[in-house]
Amino acid sequence: MLIIDNRKHTIVKILIIAGYFPPYCPASASRVNKLAKYLEDQGHDIRVLCPENDMFKPVLLPEVSRQRVHYVPSSNINDFPSRIKDSLKSVFGKRKSNSVAEKNSPEPDQPDNSPGKESRISLLYRRLTNIPDDLVGWYCPAVRAGKKMFQDWSPDVIFATLPPFTPMLVASRLGRMIDVPVIYDYRDLWTDHPYYNTSGLHRHIDHFLENRALKSCAGLVTVTKTWADHLAKSRDIPVEFVMNGFDPADFNPENRKSYDQKKITLLYAGFLYGDKRDPSVVFEALGKLGDAAQNFNVLLYTPSGIGNLNDQQKALIKQHKLEEIVVCKTYIPQKQLLKIQQQVDILMLLRWDDPSENGVIAGKLFEYIGAGKSILSLGSTTGEAADIIRDNDFGLVSNNVDEIAAYLSAMLENKKQGKIPTSYNPNREKFTRAKQFEKLVTFMEDIIEAD
Repeated sequence: MLIIDNRKHTIVKILIIAGYFPPYCPASASRVNKLAKYLEDQGHDIRVLCPENDMFKPVLLPEVSRQRVHYVPSSNINDFPSRIKDSLKSVFGKRKSNSVAEKNSPEPDQPDNSPGKESRISLLYRRLTNIPDDLVGWYCPAVRAGKKMFQDWSPDVIFATLPPFTPMLVASRLGRMIDVPVIYDYRDLWTDHPYYNTSGLHRHIDHFLENRALKSCAGLVTVTKTWADHLAKSRDIPVEFVMNGFDPADFNPENRKSYDQKKITLLYAGFLYGDKRDPSVVFEALGKLGDAAQNFNVLLYTPSGIGNLNDQQKALIKQHKLEEIVVCKTYIPQKQLLKIQQQVDILMLLRWDDPSENGVIAGKLFEYIGAGKSILSLGSTTGEAADIIRDNDFGLVSNNVDEIAAYLSAMLENKKQGKIPTSYNPNREKFTRAKQFEKLVTFMEDIIEAD
């Protein structure tokens, strides 16, 4: 039941179900963290149900009161084969000594990513058990935890943020249990996503699970207009478009001092997704600049550092003598990364050069907007992300080597002459998280009222 206080402000009781929540999450899970903070700040009565998962480094910290977060332990379903192997080794043979294992193990920033490392049995096991994903082992503990929670607290609405997609199944089950509306937040689409490449029986099961969960769903939220339009046409369910955004509190103007006073510094932080997000065109553009390329730094923060670059990308770095210019690092805590993003001169947005990318807006674009530095968008030159950058004068969208080389030269000349802008682009304010979350709360209230 909704509670109305003396200020006529609607207080909504909201259960957020998330597969990733700080500190057990990748840096990309900031949306749900900021949403929980916003809802708490607005006075709403929230709870967060999420897994305890120590496979992630603590790159993010919770920004909501600790008592509101219910961490539910669960075993990783993919640990089972390893435990069996270890048991067999202990019975039938001695394990290698630590010295041998250490000698043959890769360096932390240069992991062994060679194909075929996973055995066929292990691959088959994952395909048979990771349905809908590797968080499936959390389903039963999460449902039990939710049921226990409902003994003394019941939400007005359940909000599940996806992916991973096991929380969708948890939310569907809990919603039916107490007969409250359920809303799914598609940060990424599931079976409709352009990156979705599962085939065979697993694909059919995914479609079945998603369609079954959607039958009892009261509303859908997604982060791009393209996806919102798609869901509105393909599903007979109310849909709201709520972009990601940035939190002004994360960006201290005092942190905007230059990373390097003499050089232009470019930065990219995130996954490369194989060849889909490719920085090669920047390497080629720097090669066009000849000796002037020595006036640039390129910082790449990826999960495994240099190990995430493919052979062709490494060859380009060597060909253009960029070994001292391109610096590959592994992930760092988000707070540190946000500070560095404010200090560099150019923030690179890598996009897949394919029409399927048109409806994808990486969450980091909004971090870049918040940092207030020039954005260089590479790969696809069409779609919503490209339009945001061009329409708001946030930087350059290009996949042309000569155009990018000219842009880099102009940036270098401007820096030498002290002409790099120091104030924020006024269009920045349109993309705060608060403006987006206002729409989400209104959508929730409408769903509850209609239920």
